[in-house]
Amino acid sequence: MKQHHNFDDLAFGRSNSSLQSNNSSPNTSNSRYWFSHLKVGQKIGIGYALIVSIAVLGTSIGFLIADYYQRQAQKREEAAIEELYQMYQLKTSVFRVRTNQHKLILYMDQPKKWLEQYNLLLNYVEQARQVWFEFKTNYSIENLTIYDSVIEQEAVHRLLQTHKGFDTYLQRTEVLFNDRNPSKLSPNEIRTAQTQLFNFMHSSSIFMIDDFLDDITNLVEVIAEEYQQANWELRRAEKLRLNIILGSLLVSIAIATLLAIFTSQAIARPIQAVTHVAQQVTEESNFDLQAPVTTNDEVGILANSLNRLILEVQQLITVQNDANEQLEVYNQVLEEKVRERTRELNEKNLSLKMALEELQRTQVQLGETEENGDKS
Repeated sequence: MKQHHNFDDLAFGRSNSSLQSNNSSPNTSNSRYWFSHLKVGQKIGIGYALIVSIAVLGTSIGFLIADYYQRQAQKREEAAIEELYQMYQLKTSVFRVRTNQHKLILYMDQPKKWLEQYNLLLNYVEQARQVWFEFKTNYSIENLTIYDSVIEQEAVHRLLQTHKGFDTYLQRTEVLFNDRNPSKLSPNEIRTAQTQLFNFMHSSSIFMIDDFLDDITNLVEVIAEEYQQANWELRRAEKLRLNIILGSLLVSIAIATLLAIFTSQAIARPIQAVTHVAQQVTEESNFDLQAPVTTNDEVGILANSLNRLILEVQQLITVQNDANEQLEVYNQVLEEKVRERTRELNEKNLSLKMALEELQRTQVQLGETEENGDKS
């Protein structure tokens, strides 16, 4: 038991020294050292978690980038639509004011209808004033970011600078028609009022309103072009969004594949090394080999156990060889002793044989001596 314990210490000592030398290598990072101390199940779990995390993270980043460009395009399109709607309201309110001005001139001899149209005119004037105020507010210096192009900025600036008197025109319209209420005028005054209103409708202020409408139309055309541009950018952003998502998925799959290969190799490489050493030991009977211990997981335990088994087998073979050598020495000594004993026996046999021959000769001589005595 003490001998096996020594071999265990030797095996684990070699394995630990190999592992420490690998871990203390300057080319080994802390992450790899940490990874080598994980169990196989933990490595597989971490590998799957990293693969899923990278796939989800890459796809999420792709979605965020694509959604950013898409939102920017949508904001430009929505801004263009809002501007078009505002221009439509302004242009419509101006047309309604002018239309009701003509109707009021025609209804001067019909006080009830004139009053109805006058109330409508006041509403349209108020709408026009409100829309014009919102337009000036939205396109003020503090809100220059609303402009989508230099052309629109120039068109808006020209509209605001050229038609500053639009508020005055609306106010003059209210005062002019309020002072010429047919229910408060005599027939002669009504005719005079009609003439005055007719002259007002053909004065220079009306031509200014025509120019105002033309400038609004030009601005609408500019905004319409920007809307088409924004719509095209939105479609392009949607395509870009799809491309980014597909690209992020492909990149995530590629990174996940590389990570899976790395994880599988990190798990399989130590097993292959242990298997290779075991095959060499069994095929070549080379018990001087040792399996490299690079991890502290189940594979590292297996490598340590294999190294310990190799050392124990090597020691058993050494003991057996020593016993065989000692037995061979004993056989040689025994054979030498047998040869000496045989030689001694042969010598004794030879001496005994010579004695017997001497005895036989002596007996023969005695017999001859007796015969010679009788004859005498």
